[in-house]
Amino acid sequence: MNVAFIAAGILALTAAAIHGGLGEKIVVTKLRRETLPTSKFGGSSMTLLMIRVTWHITTLAFLVLGSALLVCSPGAPGDACEGIGRLSSISFASFFLLAAALAAPNIRRTVRRHPAPLVFLTVAVLSWVGAGR
Repeated sequence: MNVAFIAAGILALTAAAIHGGLGEKIVVTKLRRETLPTSKFGGSSMTLLMIRVTWHITTLAFLVLGSALLVCSPGAPGDACEGIGRLSSISFASFFLLAAALAAPNIRRTVRRHPAPLVFLTVAVLSWVGAGR
């Protein structure tokens, strides 16, 4: 049993549920079409659509990686599951670095208000540890 993969997978799936459900409700649905800019892709309706699609692509990334970690958690480590662990670790480390870089001017305030960077870092470390066991 790969406990690190179980923990990382559960955290990633929890992040997916919160991001997809609560995030849609408290962030995306609060965006008003009339306040959004237009772009070369279309009007403000297209801008809203692109934000919503991007939001849920992120949710799906959390879901897919978390599910893969859980699928790999009960068995003995193999090359495929080691690769999944490394891919998950690199992905979540990248999410962490992006969030930390963008939040850098107010990182303490940001981390107190939103736990995502710490969740990303935790999933990255657990995935890496699980891949190397």
